Amino acid sequence: MKKLASMILAVVTALTLVCSAAFAESVPQPEGGKKFESNWALFVADVTVQIVYEDEGYKVEILNWDPAELKGTEWEYSCLYNEEKDALESVSSKKVTYTKDPETFDDTYAPAEYEGLDDEKTATYFTISEKGKLLWADGRGQDGIDLEFTNIGNFSGVWRSADGKTWAEIEWDGSDEKNEYLVFVHDGDDDYYTEHTMHGLYNTETRKLETTGTVTIVRKNAEGTYDSENSDEPTELIFSDLGDGKILLEAENGIELIRDMSAE
Repeated sequence: MKKLASMILAVVTALTLVCSAAFAESVPQPEGGKKFESNWALFVADVTVQIVYEDEGYKVEILNWDPAELKGTEWEYSCLYNEEKDALESVSSKKVTYTKDPETFDDTYAPAEYEGLDDEKTATYFTISEKGKLLWADGRGQDGIDLEFTNIGNFSGVWRSADGKTWAEIEWDGSDEKNEYLVFVHDGDDDYYTEHTMHGLYNTETRKLETTGTVTIVRKNAEGTYDSENSDEPTELIFSDLGDGKILLEAENGIELIRDMSAE
């Protein structure tokens, strides 16, 4: 009898876990919170914000890097979307500083300045202004005061096509009064390929990375060496964010590129 009761309890527990998992998967992302999910940057400063939706909430990471001092600060927030305030509201916060060894490039972290759950007095809020800027109302200090972050999309990284013939290196450049992406694209095989050297901006309305630049055509000759030819005509490339670690290089038939995590 005890064995039967144990079996029934095990089955009920398993069904409960399955139902709970199914329910968790069916919880949709709040419609009002979708506009926050992106990368944001502070113009002419090494401060970036990454917002990702996961586990029915939002993970917000803010990075501030000082290359001259080889010092950085990281803030981490777990947030929920507050529909009444149309804001992301933190339920937990963490702030930590670190230094980088100039020889080994290893990071040494100091003890966290704060880390733990937030209440009404310590909650941090992220909102988007009428100008489309991300605003950071720091609930534990004054770190976010007067800062306005620009939406730069989520394109930084190395991306490759499934057949390996097309790959792109995309880097956001916020230095020297720039606020743009630098893009290099290789397309083709060993006998014939093109190299695009581009720069461009993220269009917040279309949610696409729009770039312009030059193209070099490279061909293998009969001797087995390569001849290259630079095109005088400017070229344009447009990238769309497909989500789930994929972007689309908009061309004839389109080329889907997958983020190469091993290159980061």
